Amino acid sequence: MKNLTLIAAVLLSMVQPVLAQESPIEKADKFFAGRDNIESLKQAAALMEDLARREPANFDALWRLARFKFYLADHEKDNTKKSKVLVAAIDAGKKAVALDAGRVEGHFWLAASTGEYADLKGALQSLSLVRTVRREFEAALAINPAYENGDVYSALGQIDLNLPKLLGGNERRGLERLEAGLKVGTNNSDLKLTLAEVYVKKGKNNEARALLESVLTAIDPARSALEQEDIKEKARRVLEKIK
Repeated sequence: MKNLTLIAAVLLSMVQPVLAQESPIEKADKFFAGRDNIESLKQAAALMEDLARREPANFDALWRLARFKFYLADHEKDNTKKSKVLVAAIDAGKKAVALDAGRVEGHFWLAASTGEYADLKGALQSLSLVRTVRREFEAALAINPAYENGDVYSALGQIDLNLPKLLGGNERRGLERLEAGLKVGTNNSDLKLTLAEVYVKKGKNNEARALLESVLTAIDPARSALEQEDIKEKARRVLEKIK
């Protein structure tokens, strides 16, 4: 009996490290959770770059790579470097969509990265990109409206609000999209801030104030600590203007 117990203990000690070993995707997700540290975010992207290189048909690696590059681009101050990072994000997003057009992640991060790239290039050079951004966000909305805590509503709403009518903008639809998104992402602080800013422009200060105060008091689990504080600071500035 003692021998059997000893053998079992030895076998368990051999199995446990294997069970505890994390996959590259699990490691990357943990690094991304600590993205307030830029080095952690770079680690996440590097892991997915390596995995996508070894497994070019790995959808989960590609959409994550698009996401991580999107976030990395936000840290770049040099526009040339930022453009390069966004192009890499767009490329990964396109590959993800090509692999599985029925999943939301590829569409969403392709749209988000293309949108940032369009903003960087300026209005005159990015008109053709707007169609891609809208198409991919619409695809994401059709697959999973709740993805990223309703951020797709915020993105589509802002497109409609910011584009001239001649280019497909629609103020009424844009507002409706933001309000619909709030029903899906009830704790989405960025969406609340965006909608509050629209309400201020329309003179709906009471509605705006309620949303802004909610941003300051509620917790948004989708945002990192620094992201949340940045949104709160913006909310404080808007709130100060309407007090």
